[in-house]
Amino acid sequence: MQRMWNFLHGRKAALFGGGFFLSAFFLNANLSWADPQTLSPSGAGSPMLFPFTSDEDMSKDFQALAPPILPWGPNTSGPFFTGTAEVEPIGSWYLEPFAYDYITPGISASSLYMPMRLAVGLGHNLEFDSFLPLIQNWQGVDPSQGIDHSASHFGVGNTHFEVKWELTSDADVYEPLALPAIALTFDFWVPSGQYQNLNPQDYGTDQLGNGTYNEGVFVLLRKHVKPFMFYLQVGDIIENPSTVGAGYIFNNGITQLPFNMTSGLHMVDGNLTYYAGAFEHVLNTEWGAGYLLEFYGETQSGTNLFFGAANAPSWSFFWLAPEVELTWPHTEKFAATWGAGVALPVYQSNYPHTYTPMGTVTLYFNGPFGYRGM
Repeated sequence: MQRMWNFLHGRKAALFGGGFFLSAFFLNANLSWADPQTLSPSGAGSPMLFPFTSDEDMSKDFQALAPPILPWGPNTSGPFFTGTAEVEPIGSWYLEPFAYDYITPGISASSLYMPMRLAVGLGHNLEFDSFLPLIQNWQGVDPSQGIDHSASHFGVGNTHFEVKWELTSDADVYEPLALPAIALTFDFWVPSGQYQNLNPQDYGTDQLGNGTYNEGVFVLLRKHVKPFMFYLQVGDIIENPSTVGAGYIFNNGITQLPFNMTSGLHMVDGNLTYYAGAFEHVLNTEWGAGYLLEFYGETQSGTNLFFGAANAPSWSFFWLAPEVELTWPHTEKFAATWGAGVALPVYQSNYPHTYTPMGTVTLYFNGPFGYRGM
């Protein structure tokens, strides 16, 4: 049985109904998130939403950490798979739920991957991100695969943590040859998704992770050239060995261990290379409205950089994704950016031919230094 699994990454997604409700609430409430007169009738500083007395006090205390103000840097949804080189300013943060629905034609199955991203600006050109993925797998009746009943499973996948370090800021947002924003990210994955003691009657839907601790390093670039933006991300991921058992589906989403095996397999995945890039055309700066064309690919080799020859299958794929975006509502303190698109398969080797509708809403809470030049 072929199935699409993307436990390692995810760049966007979402609960549009909940996002719409929160957007309307924050627009109407028009709260100043760090203003004690708003949060506390007594006027005392409240730590409930942010541990600072007020934006005014915070801007004085952390003025040395204020980011450079770009003359043009619209708050947009951005690409789904390619990271952004700029970091959040200290005092700013955002929530970004994503939804990716992996669909493989000819197979009565789907996998809805929903990572919830939290990003917090730390100052000193640093940002901390965490991704908590929710997964809903479904398998329908498929006599050609020997599947005589439907099955579904919902749970948490592998948890992802990231520290971003911005090395340079965009030198000139109108000049294409000026120095772009460049950043490094240091990533770590924890195998919090189920991958052992799988039930044969669930046909693989109860597998929500791949059982490996992973470490990655990425280089990110973004260049503004009004009204366009260009993104690039390239990285390498080391996958640590793990012991897996009967029914386990490898990272390629195709190869599965038999359920009748009696002992575990000491699995070694190969080295994983990740690359993505995007072109963005902002049609309306005020509303962050525009479109994107994005590419994305991964390749897992037959050799692990630290652990020798791999006994997990090697695979690779390359996708293209057209996307659209819009920002609404947007105030000085809060903005919501919306994005939708579909990832289309161009090339795959030992990997499912998968079509992936995608959606996201990003809820930004701006501190005293704003968000990326806004």
